[in-house]
Amino acid sequence: MLLTNTRYLDETFHLKSADIRISGTKIGMIEPHLEPAEGEEVFDCSSYLLYPGLIDAHVHTPDTLLRGLFCDKSLHQWCDESEQGRLQQRLFDYLDGSVPTDAFRTLMQYAYLRYLKTGVICIVETGQADSSCQVLEDTAQQAGMKALLDWYDEIPEGSNRSDTIVRGTHLPEEEELDQAGLEAAKERVAAGQGPLMTHCLETTFRRQEALRKFGISTVKLLDREGLLGKDTLLFHCIETDEEDKQLLCESQAYLVHCPVSNQLCSEGTMALGQLLQGGARIGLGTDFLTHDIWEVMRTTYRELKMDSHPERWKAEHVWKLATTSPAPQLYQGSIEVGNSADLLFIEDSLSLSPLVELPTFSNVAFNTLTFTRSEHIREVMVNGKWVIRQGKSVLLDEQEIETTYRSLLAEIFSNQLLHARERQIDRSDPAYQQRMLT
Repeated sequence: MLLTNTRYLDETFHLKSADIRISGTKIGMIEPHLEPAEGEEVFDCSSYLLYPGLIDAHVHTPDTLLRGLFCDKSLHQWCDESEQGRLQQRLFDYLDGSVPTDAFRTLMQYAYLRYLKTGVICIVETGQADSSCQVLEDTAQQAGMKALLDWYDEIPEGSNRSDTIVRGTHLPEEEELDQAGLEAAKERVAAGQGPLMTHCLETTFRRQEALRKFGISTVKLLDREGLLGKDTLLFHCIETDEEDKQLLCESQAYLVHCPVSNQLCSEGTMALGQLLQGGARIGLGTDFLTHDIWEVMRTTYRELKMDSHPERWKAEHVWKLATTSPAPQLYQGSIEVGNSADLLFIEDSLSLSPLVELPTFSNVAFNTLTFTRSEHIREVMVNGKWVIRQGKSVLLDEQEIETTYRSLLAEIFSNQLLHARERQIDRSDPAYQQRMLT
């Protein structure tokens, strides 16, 4: 396929003009002008801007079902004995134990379409329901997305031969982690079931749990056990001391900053500027209950501008965070020859203008970060194949999914569920304690 008359964001997030040839799944050529080969499909990009597809590096799907049910409630109040808390618990129980596979698949399809339509072509999926990894993987492939999928302690059957899926494994969070769980994770990583991923030092409680059990922080524990490296993904990394930060920078573990979810849950925040200055490898995630990656990007930009040295940070830095890959074999995050053809075709809207690209000044990274909205995304390409055309999925029946999803919502939130007889919550139950902390 030949893309003609393109204006695209290059690897430095400046605006370039060229023709781009897609060869199979990859970008084969980028030249000022290319002649179409005989029989080659030609797509005129005169009315578009091309962005690299984005990554949402920490998601729990299908949490659209829970949208708005955690409003005005801090993380440590989740699933308490209030009416709101009991509703939260019932929905978690439904997703973990009683949701039918077909219904779960519909919830996933609906959520994955939302990702694609906001420009997210790759996700790091931590899931929501127990033992649902295969459904998550299958649904991502059906939707045309790329995914690094956490299989927890499950061992998937067969090999993963897909060029759009990478399978990972899990280290239990601090309140559940013990030496046996640590050794089991090490065995899975040694057997090639990595990357290893976990929520890391998300709260003061979790740091205290690591200190109580092991005498050192989670970061230092991972380093001591030989598990802190490029194939380690750590979500949040909020409660870190200076030695932790140094280890995170030196190890090149992939850290995921989730500023919006942190703020909504009244938690702290990653020492983003300091870690970036130290050379840490960082991506961005929406985490839980909200999946607007553009809101995350803009929030991150504002956070960096509130840093003690705001002059250091530009919109280009945020774009880099939103396209930094935890798995380069899966996702490269830039429009360059040899990379996967993962592209967003953005309507050349007046709301982005004026785009000024001069030798010594450019506002392109700032304008595209600040003013792009999901409705500007008209076409999406993953691995050289169309997955969204004119704002609609080419792989899934959106109307059927939305109709089924609407029916599911009506059924799940019916009076029968909302007013079901309350069961007594056992607060000593590890599953309940986990819900209170994640």
